[in-house]
Amino acid sequence: MERRSILVLFVTAAVGLVLTIGHSAAQLTKDIVGTWTLVSAGDAYGPTPNGSASFDSNGRFAIMLMRANLPRYASNNRTQGTAAEYKATVEGSLAYFGTYSVSGSDLNLHIEGSTFPNWVGMDQKRISLAVTGDELKYTQPTPSGGGAAALLVWKRAK
Repeated sequence: MERRSILVLFVTAAVGLVLTIGHSAAQLTKDIVGTWTLVSAGDAYGPTPNGSASFDSNGRFAIMLMRANLPRYASNNRTQGTAAEYKATVEGSLAYFGTYSVSGSDLNLHIEGSTFPNWVGMDQKRISLAVTGDELKYTQPTPSGGGAAALLVWKRAK
């Protein structure tokens, strides 16, 4: 095969790959739009975590995660908890919101507000984003509580 033909084949393949990746990211962006309920989140929120994630078509998101067994406050007033109640709440819950985009299989988040103030204003990445039917999965490579990367699994809210 002559050089020119090889070059044309290479360029055609490269363009096809770029278009396929771009289409995949565009499709993933469409696929994640909606409201999701948490199925699992590694060990951070226990074996039966509660959570909700919403992604809108304008690139905004809100995510809430919490342990199913958070203790009730004896005072029945969230501003008058005990040190132990506050500790359990902080260790067992996280909420954050902002804007998102999808690039390949990465979910890119710009965090505008969070119950973990260190995240406010940060850009973060969730990797290995995949949507299959009514299931959404991604890996959080740097959890706010430290430790190993966590696989989060969500199901589409009905």
